[in-house]
Amino acid sequence: MLNSANNEILTRVGPGTAMGGLFRQFWQPALLCEELPAPDCPPVRVRLMGENFVAFRDSSGKVGLLDAHCPHRLAELFFGRNEEGGLRCVYHGWKFSVTGELLDMPSEPAGSPMRCNPNIRAKAYSVHEAGGIVWAYLGPQECVPPLPQMEFMSLPAQNFYTSKCLMKCNYQQALEGSIDTAHLTFLHRSIAPMEKDVFNVGHLQEYGDADGAPRFFCEDTDYGMRISARRDGGEDTFYWRITQWLMPTAVLVPTAEGLVCRANLFIPIDDENCWWYRIRYHAGRPLSNDELAEYKGGGLDYAKLVSGTYIPEGNRANDYLMDRTLQKSGSFTGVLSAQLQDLVVQESQGAIADRTKEHLGSSDTAIVKCRRRLIESAKKFATEGTIPAAVSRADLYKRRAVAMLLPKEMTAEQAGTHPATVPSA
Repeated sequence: MLNSANNEILTRVGPGTAMGGLFRQFWQPALLCEELPAPDCPPVRVRLMGENFVAFRDSSGKVGLLDAHCPHRLAELFFGRNEEGGLRCVYHGWKFSVTGELLDMPSEPAGSPMRCNPNIRAKAYSVHEAGGIVWAYLGPQECVPPLPQMEFMSLPAQNFYTSKCLMKCNYQQALEGSIDTAHLTFLHRSIAPMEKDVFNVGHLQEYGDADGAPRFFCEDTDYGMRISARRDGGEDTFYWRITQWLMPTAVLVPTAEGLVCRANLFIPIDDENCWWYRIRYHAGRPLSNDELAEYKGGGLDYAKLVSGTYIPEGNRANDYLMDRTLQKSGSFTGVLSAQLQDLVVQESQGAIADRTKEHLGSSDTAIVKCRRRLIESAKKFATEGTIPAAVSRADLYKRRAVAMLLPKEMTAEQAGTHPATVPSA
């Protein structure tokens, strides 16, 4: 279990908190590119780590992320006019560029000293579009680190699909679900006939059902943690699932060689809500129409969303569309969608889980190490200003998660550092 003081450090990400300070040293997804579909389209409210912003795409197609309120009289810039190269506040007409520069101040007469004051500007943040995501850096703008180089971020648009959905719980509950290999045998069990397509691993149903207690070998790395989970795979082999945790909140989920790869990013909206960004990608080919139809249409893999939103139709109020008859006959949970199944167990822990009440076992090895690493990193940043190596070493994120059968004589170190875990250039 975790004591209450450390649970507070782990889960609080707002301004002035230890974890919030650490997270602001990393680039973070702010919104999907599709939320700003065209130049001069309506601006979008963004809430990230307990702070409010406004995002807009200007007339040239550049994206800006500004503090939510106009620096004049604090009216919300979301209501502004996105026109002619900037966002104009509707209160007094002040207009700002994507970099926060004050472009126009029509409420002040010519010759007013305010017009010449270089300190009057909207607070703006560095942004970059990659992998279908608008990434933002909320840390010191005078020393912006390089953008992380996750494999999907450099692929052609036709090779990846990026989505997001709302999770009504703390980011850490969502993150822990994604690095918890042991739960796959149970939570997602028996949703045939689409099992292989849902999990993209080929052997999971066969070996996961036969061995529900994988043995974990977890190694801290400069980028986060390599999580190697071993199951019996037959007379001469073990079935290995190598998961990659990329600090602070990204997880590469194992897939069998040649299949579509998967990445999950759990981004705090505030302490009690987060966005689950889900990326499916293939480095060697465009995604097929059938694959895209499955991702976009919901079903056994993706939760169906309320039309025009990123909010799942299944939620706590309707018991996540649970079917008790299905639970008896074809599904371990009675909840059809694998994504909804994750929401069931993560949101039902409460908005912020009370980890003082837990009883952890060997299957929670990765969870314990992840918590410890985040808490220690947050404390070191808060007290010493120490920044994790991955912040400045963008290349460290060039990893791949794999699921594979290997000879029993191979060690955990050999499995975890298998060449398949590092994408080819």
